[in-house]
Amino acid sequence: MSQLTPISLSAIRSHSIFQFQGSSTSAKHDLALLDRPVEPVVQPKTSRVVVRDKDLLVASGKELRMMTMSAVEGWEVSGDSVGRYKTLISEHLTFTIQTIVLNPTGRLLAVVGLYQLVVLVLPKSASVATSGRELPCRSFAIDEFQFSPSSTLAISKGIWHSWGESGNSLWILTTDGKLREYDVLHPEDPMQTFTFLTSVQSSSRFTAIDPLSQIATSFSFGTGKYDFGPLMVYVLVANGDIYSMGPVLPVHAEIPLRYLQGLRAHTEGRFRRIQEEKSKDDEDTTKLERIVLQVQWLDSLFKQIKQADETRRRRVDDEWTTPSRQSILQSQRHLRTDSDLHADLRQPTFTEGMVRSHPPHLTETGGPAPGMHRGCMRQGPMVFSPGPQDMNGDAEEQDQVASDLIMFSSEIGSVQRDGQEGIDGAHDTVTVVATAWSSGRVDLGIELEKVEPIWITSRDADTTSPTLSILESILLPVSSRDQLDAIRNAPSFVADPLHSDTFYVQHAFGVDAVCVRPWISVLSDEEPLPSSQNTNLIDSSGLVGAKPIVGVVTFCNMNLGYGLLAISSSHQVSAIELEYRMIDSPNRTLMSPELTSRPSHEEDVREAQNLLLAERIDLDRLIASVRAAGNHSESGKLTHKLPEHSRPIQTVSPDHLRVLGEITSQIQKQTQAVRAASQDIEHRLDLEIEEFQRQLRLLQECSHHIAEIKKSRTRGRAEKLAEAQAKLGQRMDRILAAMSAEYKPEIGELERKWFDELERLKGRIRGGGSQRGRGLAGHVRLLQEQLDAVKPSIEAQRLPNESERATDKGYGTKQLRPLEIALSARSNEIRRLLQKMENMSVKVEAADVDGDTDE
Repeated sequence: MSQLTPISLSAIRSHSIFQFQGSSTSAKHDLALLDRPVEPVVQPKTSRVVVRDKDLLVASGKELRMMTMSAVEGWEVSGDSVGRYKTLISEHLTFTIQTIVLNPTGRLLAVVGLYQLVVLVLPKSASVATSGRELPCRSFAIDEFQFSPSSTLAISKGIWHSWGESGNSLWILTTDGKLREYDVLHPEDPMQTFTFLTSVQSSSRFTAIDPLSQIATSFSFGTGKYDFGPLMVYVLVANGDIYSMGPVLPVHAEIPLRYLQGLRAHTEGRFRRIQEEKSKDDEDTTKLERIVLQVQWLDSLFKQIKQADETRRRRVDDEWTTPSRQSILQSQRHLRTDSDLHADLRQPTFTEGMVRSHPPHLTETGGPAPGMHRGCMRQGPMVFSPGPQDMNGDAEEQDQVASDLIMFSSEIGSVQRDGQEGIDGAHDTVTVVATAWSSGRVDLGIELEKVEPIWITSRDADTTSPTLSILESILLPVSSRDQLDAIRNAPSFVADPLHSDTFYVQHAFGVDAVCVRPWISVLSDEEPLPSSQNTNLIDSSGLVGAKPIVGVVTFCNMNLGYGLLAISSSHQVSAIELEYRMIDSPNRTLMSPELTSRPSHEEDVREAQNLLLAERIDLDRLIASVRAAGNHSESGKLTHKLPEHSRPIQTVSPDHLRVLGEITSQIQKQTQAVRAASQDIEHRLDLEIEEFQRQLRLLQECSHHIAEIKKSRTRGRAEKLAEAQAKLGQRMDRILAAMSAEYKPEIGELERKWFDELERLKGRIRGGGSQRGRGLAGHVRLLQEQLDAVKPSIEAQRLPNESERATDKGYGTKQLRPLEIALSARSNEIRRLLQKMENMSVKVEAADVDGDTDE
């Protein structure tokens, strides 16, 4: 059995999908079409990795690979490679892939080269797990006349429109400033074309026209809640100019109904306010005419939506008036009434949340609509007030190129500070515009006044220039790198999947994260705006062969969690796990502030926590309840009750309808059981989500406390205290040393006399001056020497005397008495002399010790 490794960010770095040996196309065919060796004026942006739910797609050269992350057991490990992948095979993949873009439904993938464009129909995730290393895919080229190897216009950027019907609307911007919409169902020709740059031809070799002003590098659709922001498109030019145009809609669009209703109310409200003012100023008159055209455009949009809904109603009514449909209605009366069935089938598209529409100046097929329609006016270039900051100097500023543009909306302030809500819980939002430059500069600005659509009329003959306020300029770690790599640098933006106020900048030297939340949250205050939070997540400058970064993707799924994945040109992978943060946004709940007070919220959290601990989800019971309601085999048995069930049905009889009614009843019973089980699971999931949010709040509080402790003020204060303590310790050491050096104790009269007496005793014992060696110590040594010299002769005479005394007669008492007295006196004298010598020896030793100490 092969070894398995769990699916994780650490294991994905070693996955075999990132081990490229070269282009598979060139290996299979002897003859291959080589790419044209052209050095473009503006470097193309690259994005060669994308995540689709549980699948990961990676492009390198002309090869496109796909692997699944839904393996329950994990990835198989064989040698140095981990996991398996599939190579997507298409006859149209004959060019070097620069960018891959996934459509909103996840079924289509736009493969963008420098001059060519192909759309692939991706397989389902289940087919990726089949045997074999290659997976053929259906594909089709987009506008082969315009996008071919011989084309002179490079592709700047491609985006799938989020409002395109079934996710089929693909928008492509070329360097000549033309934005084209393609429907994948009709890929031969563009459905719409918008021109943002006017062609300027000069016969002179020397011209004052900046060549970068004729190259479009990026575009983005606007944002907003109930204004024309989502209907506007913005195009970035290489010299930094930004142009806008609108309203722009896909030919086959699905628009949120709530947005259209809010936009209509917003526009009509502005129209009424301007009418009430009744000003005769030319500026107000021009503004009123613009709003009138906006109202007319919305009216025509709602008119076609209403007509489509009426046509659908009539078609449903016609279908249900046939005899066969009426008999089915009669057979279903015991289950549902006719009004219920008609209510379900006659529901307008309004109730579905999305309505299908098309631009009023076009028909459903994309042709010109009857009547007179004004063209949309190009607005711009935008005026920067205040302008971007000079981060690199004038010399380098002339060489830098604006490479990418991103726009997103973010709410101003927070619930804790404001606590006020608008209509429908709406809050003030601001549109943030970010521009990336090849030198590593990122300009962050906001739209103080929203750009609105303008049509070409006699009053609006000249183009207008909207205003964009640049609040901050960030310099990424790019300019200090290799000059050649800096010239080839083409930064691009990647949005965060969870937080709208955070985005990532992919450049040749790594990946940086930028969060504008610090100054967005205080934008409505009068305090100075703080700087945004910038973090360098990946730095590839120190890695050999790890630059440039050619693909970055962010994801948030059940398999890998919340993170970021980056791949370099040498297929080195860097995976980073991002941190969750609580979004204290006002629109997180639709309840009133009274219902969302803190005590009730804490009670709900405690109740959810208690339910999680007290009740355990019984999956066996849920499965048994679904099975008890019947299964597919029982419905199959009912089909045998049909008359002549083994033969094709020629006519429908009452018996057929009765059996079909029983089958329908059985299916509805099973459906109700599945719904009940699903509700139990959803309830359990809601409890787990509440518990997860509670844990996230606790984690956020802990992080907040840690941040408070690690604040610069607290840390600075601690460092100052440590420095002061060290200085105090050094000062105390110096003071103690000085006091020790200056300390001279005073000697009293008695102590002085005692020292003098010791000196005299020392002199008497040792002998001093001319008497040196004649002191008591000298006398003692002399006596000891004399005693040692006399002692042998005395011992020699002692034995004869004792023998003579033993032989002689003993003396009498009277004769011995004087001798004993004389001997006793002599013994006492000798004892006193010995004791005195011992005392003198002690004093001499003490004096010697004091003398050594004094020396």
